[in-house]
Amino acid sequence: MSALGALLATRSESGSTGMRSRILLGLVCAGYSVGAAFGWGSPQVAVFMGDFGLAAAALVAAVSCFLYARAGAGRLRPAWLLFSLSSLMAACGNAVWGWYEVILGVPVPTPSLADVFFLCFAPPAIVGLLVLAKRPVTRAGWVCLALDAWLIGGSLLTLAWSLALAHTAHLAGVQDTSVAPAALSLAYPLLDIVLVSMVLALHFRRAGVNRSAVNTAIAALALTVLSDAVFTSPLLRSTYHSGQLLDAGWFAGSLLLAYAPWGARRGARRPARPGPPRATASRPIAGSL
Repeated sequence: MSALGALLATRSESGSTGMRSRILLGLVCAGYSVGAAFGWGSPQVAVFMGDFGLAAAALVAAVSCFLYARAGAGRLRPAWLLFSLSSLMAACGNAVWGWYEVILGVPVPTPSLADVFFLCFAPPAIVGLLVLAKRPVTRAGWVCLALDAWLIGGSLLTLAWSLALAHTAHLAGVQDTSVAPAALSLAYPLLDIVLVSMVLALHFRRAGVNRSAVNTAIAALALTVLSDAVFTSPLLRSTYHSGQLLDAGWFAGSLLLAYAPWGARRGARRPARPGPPRATASRPIAGSL
């Protein structure tokens, strides 16, 4: 076989493997969504899948990111270790929910140990995105990134406060006079606003390498943040129970994050085409405005 034929065969094999992985990922997520839409056949199975099913998906993401970092991710190893830690926090939080609802058969108290784990999900993910994406190399670049995140976060905070956060804080204060429930009801959406602000700010910055991994991680975190936003809305939080269709968003986000590093590895193996050097620049939102 000629060298060109061997190269084309290698690319075809890599492409077919990637396609099979994406199809398998889509089928698993679709199966979970269908099961959640029909209530899993019984309330007991629904609660089990809504708690331990999500814990298993988050654990798969944690193990996947950790194995990729251990196998050798170069300077990006801290990013995947942080994503692994973030997913591990989500897995522990869902496992605590399962301990209360499935093992003990009692409602999850508020606050509980699960809230501690869930609140620790966003900070490692935010720092991991900063490491994974193209980082500013100058002080002006960091200032532009901070302004981008501040503009997006301030806009989202103003919009969210006008639509839901003020109502959520009022309901928490009326239903319970203690500080902890009210603080928790505001901590979740505020952390989600910070996370989505960093996601959007980094999305508008051009990254020369690992663009596939960045986009996949952004999509995974966007699904998670969207599910969190729906969960924290006053209309749905009061009627939510484990095993609903909303859990499919968290499930798909975890599996997509588990797929992200290995998709990046396939993309990194492709040889780059030689060409004239070209300066890459970010697209700061603050500068455009």
